Amino acid sequence: MIARSLLAAAALASVAACGAQSPGSTSGSGLYGSVRVSPSSPVCLAGKACSKPAHGFKLVFSGGGRTVTAKTDAQGRYRVRLAGGRYLVLAAGMPQLPKRGLQPGAVTVPDARFARRDFVFDPGIR
Repeated sequence: MIARSLLAAAALASVAACGAQSPGSTSGSGLYGSVRVSPSSPVCLAGKACSKPAHGFKLVFSGGGRTVTAKTDAQGRYRVRLAGGRYLVLAAGMPQLPKRGLQPGAVTVPDARFARRDFVFDPGIR
C-alpha cells in the first residue's frame, strides 16, 4: 500500500513538472499570450481586419531536452509553464516555410516569472 502511494505521488509530481498548471497560477516560469492567423483570407478588404484569433491552435515548445505543447482557447490565448531558457517554437502539424508559418520561431523564457509572447501564423494564402 505504501509503495502504491509513493508511486502515485511520483506520477503526480511528474505530470506537474511537464507543464500542468491551473489557469490562475502565477508561480514558476513560462509564457502566455495570443496567436493570430494573418492573413486570415486570400483578400483583405479596407476597413476590415485581415487577421483573426487562432482558436484551438497547438504550439510546440522544444528546448532543454524536452517538448511541451500548449493549445489556444476560443480567443486564441494560451498559457504554458516552461523552465527558463531558450525554446524553438513550431505550430503542431503545420509546415514551417521561409517567411511563412509561425513567427517568432524561437523564444526565451525568463527564470522564475511568466512573460508575454504573442505569435502570428501566416498560412501562406494570398
